[in-house]
Amino acid sequence: MSPKQLARMMKKMGIEQKDISGVKEVILRFDDKEWVISSPQVALIKQAGSESYQISGEKTERGLTAGTQTEAPPIKKEIEIPKEDAALVASQTNVSIEEATEALKETEGDLAAAILKLRR
Repeated sequence: MSPKQLARMMKKMGIEQKDISGVKEVILRFDDKEWVISSPQVALIKQAGSESYQISGEKTERGLTAGTQTEAPPIKKEIEIPKEDAALVASQTNVSIEEATEALKETEGDLAAAILKLRR
């Protein structure tokens, strides 16, 4: 199967694949070691609302030093809420735009979830 045919078939199935350029290193950290993949090829695969990453490259393994065994803080992505979305949620729940915006941030922009959250 040619790459074009494969891409067409994946698109029909709702799968989108995109190469990510500029990645210098990928680190997989375990409780007692790390896998380091240098100069990796990374692809983002989107399907049914979820994202997966495919990584290929040369793996090296190294132990953790005492300072690197702490758990990394979770990365919270700040999303931008459109004013129209906040206004809609505010009008449906009789709250301020600020409260609606906060609820939308907590629900990662999900309008229905924000409305339900504010109606409780």
